[in-house]
Amino acid sequence: MTGNLKITLASGSAIRADILRAAGLDFDIVRPGVDEDAIKQQAAKSGADLEEIAMSLAQAKALAGAQGREGFVIGADQILEFEGRAHDKPATMAAARARLLEMQGAAHTLINAVAVARDGAVIWRHIDRPALYLRALSAVEIDAYLAAAGEEILASVGAYQIEKRGARLFEKIEGDHFAVLGLSLFPLLDFLRQEGAIDF
Repeated sequence: MTGNLKITLASGSAIRADILRAAGLDFDIVRPGVDEDAIKQQAAKSGADLEEIAMSLAQAKALAGAQGREGFVIGADQILEFEGRAHDKPATMAAARARLLEMQGAAHTLINAVAVARDGAVIWRHIDRPALYLRALSAVEIDAYLAAAGEEILASVGAYQIEKRGARLFEKIEGDHFAVLGLSLFPLLDFLRQEGAIDF
C-alpha cells in the first residue's frame, strides 16, 4: 500500500523491482541511461573510494531518472570489493568461473548504495556493506553451479545469485539480506514512510 506521492525505480534490475514489488509498493520503472564507466573513471581520478564511487553511481541514476518526473526516484548501485579491489559484473561465463575460483574460501564485501532524488536533487543516501563468505569450493563444484545457473549469473557482480542456487556456495553472510540482493530495503522503506510516500 502506498501514499499519494509517486515512486519511481531508476534501474534495469529485475531483482530490485521484485524487492519493491514484494514489499507492496506501487512504482514506475525507468532505465536511467547513465554512462557508468565514465562515472567510475571520473570518480577514480578524483581519488574517490569504493563507497563514494558506488554512491556517485546511485545518485547519477536517481537524478537521471528524476528528469521530468515528479515524486521520489530511487537509484541504486552495487560494487563487489575483494582484497581491496573493485569488481564489475563478469562479461563471460569463463570470467564468472575465474571470479568464483578466485574468491572461494574467502570473504568479500558488497558495497550497496541507494539514493533518492526529488525535484532535481538527491535528498537521501544510504550505504550498506554486507560481508559474504564463500565456502571452500572445488573447480568441479563451481562448474556444476555455473552449468545449472546459466548465463543469468552474468547480471551479478559476484557471479552468483544468492536468492537461487547460489545460496549453496556460501558458508555465511553478515549483514542485510536485501542489500546483498542489490537494494537496502529497510532503510529505504523507513525513509519513504517518514516522507509520507507509503502508508506503513
